[in-house]
Amino acid sequence: MSHSHIPPELITNILSHLPVKSLARFLCVSRQWYDLISDSGFIKKHLNRSVETNRDRTIILLEHDGSHCGNGFSFNFDDDEDQFCNAVKMYPPLQHCDILDCCDGLVCLLKGREEVVIWNPLLRKYRKLPSEKPKGVMDFWFSQFAFCHDHQNDDYKVLRLFQHKYLPIEIKVYSLKSQRWKKVEEQWPNKEICHWESASFNGVVHWLVSDFGVLDKESLLAFDLASEKFKLYTTPVSPDFDQETRLEALGGYLCFVVNVYGEYNDVWVMKEYGVESSWTQIYKIEKVAVPWDFEYYKPLMFSKNGKKVLLEEHWNHNPFPIEYDIEKIHSKNLIWYDIEKKQGKRVQNWSFPDAFRTATCIGSLLLLDGDNVIDPWQRNASPSEGLNLLLKAVDELENEMLER
Repeated sequence: MSHSHIPPELITNILSHLPVKSLARFLCVSRQWYDLISDSGFIKKHLNRSVETNRDRTIILLEHDGSHCGNGFSFNFDDDEDQFCNAVKMYPPLQHCDILDCCDGLVCLLKGREEVVIWNPLLRKYRKLPSEKPKGVMDFWFSQFAFCHDHQNDDYKVLRLFQHKYLPIEIKVYSLKSQRWKKVEEQWPNKEICHWESASFNGVVHWLVSDFGVLDKESLLAFDLASEKFKLYTTPVSPDFDQETRLEALGGYLCFVVNVYGEYNDVWVMKEYGVESSWTQIYKIEKVAVPWDFEYYKPLMFSKNGKKVLLEEHWNHNPFPIEYDIEKIHSKNLIWYDIEKKQGKRVQNWSFPDAFRTATCIGSLLLLDGDNVIDPWQRNASPSEGLNLLLKAVDELENEMLER
């Protein structure tokens, strides 16, 4: 098929509007298209369109067996917010892993205390990070990870806190661009982490901290991945003894949640990042709004019209852990909460696993040069089965090209 009569800029513009699945197939159309689609400028252009239009909005659920995650399922919900489509089964690049965070269509996974992978589930590509075991430490040690996009350097980074009971907190950052770990020289402030789950937003990782032994007066500690500097902010409210406070990222805002188990979730956002006076309450889920008991609702994303928020219902959650253990947190339901009507409604889908962890994705070509995720049944496929898979892929590509 000749494209000589079509201006290159028009081809680029048309392709940038297509979903990831189509572009992945079009890589084999011609060398020209392969070079175009794999170009970093095109990947950035395509990602920006995905962010603007919420294209390929997908929920990734990793099935949870009570200790670790197993099989994965993806659900597209562009057409109907209340009823997701049927599940598409997928396999993460790590077995028995947990979801750390997600950003721009990438999902960061952790297995054990040190095996980390960055995964593009829609492309089925991944990058395994080099191991960074603590040196010279034989007894108890603890690591916490965060994943975020460094906008200033256009780089995706994984932050790791390493803490030993007798040593200061050590900070290392992995750069997807340089593919190596780097020790951060900035020292951790003289603060105690109130909750080991962080929130990554706007190229910054955030924790709720306090002075040692003073748990009723929290601050928000922010670490900028570009400048590698810390900064402290005030929170909108101070916690009472019976309240739990959490940080999340929601709809392009840093989010602060006040939770009283079984009673309410009070949710605030920092409307103007870095401006403490811009904290604004956006919704409050009270017991009368949902006809069932609840522990904690993690906000995932707004609906396209902004009138609803998708929530992940958490269970078996300990608000005051001695040692943070991600394995004790899992979800059984997703919920659409109508902010104006103050009503919650569980998403009904028989394809959902009984318990799961959740990541939200948009269409992204990031990690196009990563390793392929191979489904377990394909690893043992015979040569004839492999040929059938290839022929099937060619047929699908030809049909898609004819339709267009």
